[in-house]
Amino acid sequence: MASVDPRLDSSVAHMPGVKAAVREDLEARADRIRAVVEAHRQTGALASGLSVRTNRVDSTVALEDPAVVAINYGHVASDGSWVEGIHALEAGL
Repeated sequence: MASVDPRLDSSVAHMPGVKAAVREDLEARADRIRAVVEAHRQTGALASGLSVRTNRVDSTVALEDPAVVAINYGHVASDGSWVEGIHALEAGL
């Protein structure tokens, strides 16, 4: 009967080639998010808050801005009209 090492996922995740592939994929996703943010920027605050972080086995793209939820998904303006979001995070999916 065959058996599988219960730590196989960790072994694979720590392989240099796998880590490089994860980083490469994340950079492509971050580029798509950057493109959407740049196309809609007014102050540059959201663009300056975009960071790509690589840890030991995973990577993340972060948008850090107090209004990121309203900017990304939309919000009601002071006059009561709806302002559509830029949907930058979805561009990275």
